[in-house]
Amino acid sequence: MLTERRAAVRYPIILDARYRTLSKKSTECGIGRTVDISSGGLLIASVHNVIVGVRLEVAVEWPALLDGTTELLFVANGEVVRVWESSFALKLSRYQFHTTRRKVRSAAAGVGYSGATGTKTPAGSDVPTAIARFRVPEPST
Repeated sequence: MLTERRAAVRYPIILDARYRTLSKKSTECGIGRTVDISSGGLLIASVHNVIVGVRLEVAVEWPALLDGTTELLFVANGEVVRVWESSFALKLSRYQFHTTRRKVRSAAAGVGYSGATGTKTPAGSDVPTAIARFRVPEPST
């Protein structure tokens, strides 16, 4: 039986991601998708070759909107600690949220639009927000 050694719970969330090296010697970049996210790291699926030990900056398009109108980017720095054929694991050293210049506007009066889910909801309804589509598993004890 395998024992879980990770300190942080992983959440399976698939989001678009862009990354680039932080080294001045080598300026490589690529795109991919998150496979899972935890407070300590990211697992990113990508067709680009990434080397263990390289430091990256990763920008992930976040699924929730700030104040219901402003898109967010999750920006993280870290070190690649594991590499597989089509993915790599990044151990985070720091992360923060950035706002983008793009604003999501309603298509018609009285209709809200969620850019994260692409679904329309009547204004003032009790329909769950975009973040609700990602089910967070309960940690096992």
